[in-house]
Amino acid sequence: MTLLIAGFGDLGQNIANQCSQDAQWQRTTILALRRHPPSDSLSKAAKPNNSMAQPIQWLSADLSDSSSLQSLIDYPEQISHVVFCAAPNERTESAYRSIYVNGLKNLLAALRSRKQAQDPPVLFVSSTAVYDAQAQGLFNEDSPTQPRGFNGQVLLEAETWLLAQWPTAIVLRLSGIYGPNRQTLLQSIKNGTATMPQSPDYCANRIHVEDAARAVLHLLSGGHDGIYIGTDSHPMALRALYGSLAQMMGAPDPKLGAASPMMGKKRLSNEKLLSTGFKLNWPDSLMGYRAILNQDPSGDQQGMQSP
Repeated sequence: MTLLIAGFGDLGQNIANQCSQDAQWQRTTILALRRHPPSDSLSKAAKPNNSMAQPIQWLSADLSDSSSLQSLIDYPEQISHVVFCAAPNERTESAYRSIYVNGLKNLLAALRSRKQAQDPPVLFVSSTAVYDAQAQGLFNEDSPTQPRGFNGQVLLEAETWLLAQWPTAIVLRLSGIYGPNRQTLLQSIKNGTATMPQSPDYCANRIHVEDAARAVLHLLSGGHDGIYIGTDSHPMALRALYGSLAQMMGAPDPKLGAASPMMGKKRLSNEKLLSTGFKLNWPDSLMGYRAILNQDPSGDQQGMQSP
């Protein structure tokens, strides 16, 4: 098998690393597409603990530039599975549209320009930002999508187009990803710069990056299609999460402040994902954060973590 990972950032790297730990994917060739791959044509992906995973074959391409995807069209081997987990360079509507709408269309056009017997299954990594951030209650895949922000609106447009164009497509809507390389939240709580909303209605929905990567492989390997929410089994009040993390690090509780636009009040259900037989390694984010802190008590690693 050959797995194309379009967008080889932290999540893409974790997907490749999980392949080396899954018997079904261990012999898979990883084809990593990114704007600026390493200089050597055959490299390895570093795991979060700096051990090494299986070899990576690199493709240099810019998803927003269709002409740069000729190397994908010319790739000589059959591509059996595709993951789209690219991310924009900046948080603007134009950057989001360039990657998630135009980039997705360019990638699928390139795939269909290849001489393959059939289209490979494509998994699009989306976000729970497609829901109304201020809506309350328990949300699942059938809940209304009424995004207020441009990010959710663009992602929803990309999802809708993909599901209409690619019959075997999978959409995985991930909640807030955390992990060893995503420690901005921990740093801000430790440094006393984090704030939490006064209202107890705000809710934290999280998924460990390793479980997110495992969910991608699980859905691709099981003949699934359609929309799935990727989140852990214990949504919790945002104030409870922040307070618990502060206690773990021996830091004072964060001060109260205005809620950011990224903070929401809904609780997300993973029932559909779990019904496929998927099992979380980290069903509770407090377990995952504790393991991260035990691995690196200083909390000095840098990363990107949504609040």
